[in-house]
Amino acid sequence: MNILRYTLILIFTTTLAVAEQSVSFGTPPWQPIGRYTHTAIRESSGIVASRQFEGVYWTLNDSGNPNVLYATKRNGELIKEIKVNGLRNFDWEALGIDEKGQIWIGDIGNNSRMRFDLNVSVLKEPNPYTASEVDVIAKYPYKYPDKNVDAEGLFIVDGIPYIVSKEQQQAVLYGFPELKADTKQVLERIGAFAEARLVTGAGISEDGKRLVVCTYRSLWVYHNIIGDLSEMIQAKPWVLQHNFEGEAICFEGYNLYLTNEARDLYALPQFWYEKQWKLPPKDTQSALSLSIGEESRGYQFESYQDAGVEIDGGHVALNVNKTGSVVHQTISVPYENLYEISAILTRGPVYGYVGLTVNGTKIGEPYDCYHTELLAGTLVTFGTISMNKGDNQITLRGVAKSVESTGYKVGVDSYQVLHASPFVRRYMVLGPFPKVDTDKLNTPFSFVEPINLTENYIGKDGQTIRWHEVDTKTNGMLDLRANIGMDTRVVGYAFTYVYAPKDMDTVLLLGSDETVNVWLNGIKIHQKNVYRRITQDADTIPCQLKAGWNEVLCSVEQNSWTWGLYLRFTDGDGVLKYSVQSEE
Repeated sequence: MNILRYTLILIFTTTLAVAEQSVSFGTPPWQPIGRYTHTAIRESSGIVASRQFEGVYWTLNDSGNPNVLYATKRNGELIKEIKVNGLRNFDWEALGIDEKGQIWIGDIGNNSRMRFDLNVSVLKEPNPYTASEVDVIAKYPYKYPDKNVDAEGLFIVDGIPYIVSKEQQQAVLYGFPELKADTKQVLERIGAFAEARLVTGAGISEDGKRLVVCTYRSLWVYHNIIGDLSEMIQAKPWVLQHNFEGEAICFEGYNLYLTNEARDLYALPQFWYEKQWKLPPKDTQSALSLSIGEESRGYQFESYQDAGVEIDGGHVALNVNKTGSVVHQTISVPYENLYEISAILTRGPVYGYVGLTVNGTKIGEPYDCYHTELLAGTLVTFGTISMNKGDNQITLRGVAKSVESTGYKVGVDSYQVLHASPFVRRYMVLGPFPKVDTDKLNTPFSFVEPINLTENYIGKDGQTIRWHEVDTKTNGMLDLRANIGMDTRVVGYAFTYVYAPKDMDTVLLLGSDETVNVWLNGIKIHQKNVYRRITQDADTIPCQLKAGWNEVLCSVEQNSWTWGLYLRFTDGDGVLKYSVQSEE
């Protein structure tokens, strides 16, 4: 699922020296280190690092996919596709590895909580360079001691599989009391995790000293208690928030590797999660890869390790000893719009104040980069500004020395430029209607006349429904579950007016969970049949608004949990108005 809000389209006209320098620095932990390029890896739901073959990582797909293991390199490049004989992929959700190097497959997914054929299986790790298939050694079916639950986390300790539940309230650890092949075992409840819940992946370090569980937005590393898992999972963990949409996680040494449903891979060094520093967003563009203008002066390309921070990556470092250093970099955006400008900066004892301008206009106030400890990856938002379609110049300048600082140094890792035009904040909503074939969507509206917001309709199960006015959440998301209902396999509608002072070209920016249709003034301008997690600005739809009030109607399907909508139009001049009532 695509979690991209909107990332820059940038000019890559760097010199060869810049490109070589940026590659040599590696990748910081907030950027993907790679991506699964093999099309058959549709959704990595489990990952382990091989203990026999250096640089080899195993992954698998979840339900509805072939019974295949995939050996890949660290960057996601495929080494080999290996068929698993004697095992069906009903809902493979996890991988584990034991001290013998054996691979364990967890067919443990249970979204409906109605599965009674859950199992884990073990196989000898195949040679990823020569094998084409592998046989299952043994299969271990199981059931839970009380209620049936969903699970996506698996790890192995002393040859015993442990399963981590994926529940809304808390994550619970279960273990096999003993291993009996082909005999259904009742799992033992080991205990509940402190803090962790909705777990999508789990892993344990080879020495058993660290246990990690992850979710779409967070990870918890439990540590320092050896030999008693029930005590370990109740101890205070290291907690790190992230935006990786994590689906699977594993250790290699004490470093962590994560994958997500978008097929990205991330490397997270122990240095970072032990510090529990906030990770910057991944949708940033490295300053090292942008073209640097001829007027720039007093800068160099510096790795984080040379700067004193023990992580991969690097930054553009402005002069340490004096003010007057400046870097002009060119960035390109696809639409004229209002944008929010942020930068990822390095902080430390020798760092001073930095200012930012866009196309010669100052944005916000200078930021003080002084910190008592060296700290990479601080996201600083300078403010918003209207940017032209195409090339724009961002200028970063060292402007002063902090009182506590011993120098004027500035370090910029990357930039983030996001749409800042306002979201629609009030809607009229209608539903639920029963879901039908999306390609034959029968709307309750004729579009011959403007939509009548006072009319009654017959919805799901024959109930009479009508339009009603609702607000979005503070982040601009329209929560249809909260405002229409908890049903699944239904369709809801959202309606708003947008006012334009004149005929104007614009771009509709839309995010939905899930399948969505959009009509502008009665004409369908967008249809996306998709199962995805909602993100802002996932779809971009060029369109034209007429002078005056325009009708915007959206239908959104509900198939699982979240049910929502983000909607806004690009508005570089700030002239558009939204309302649930036409003022004509």
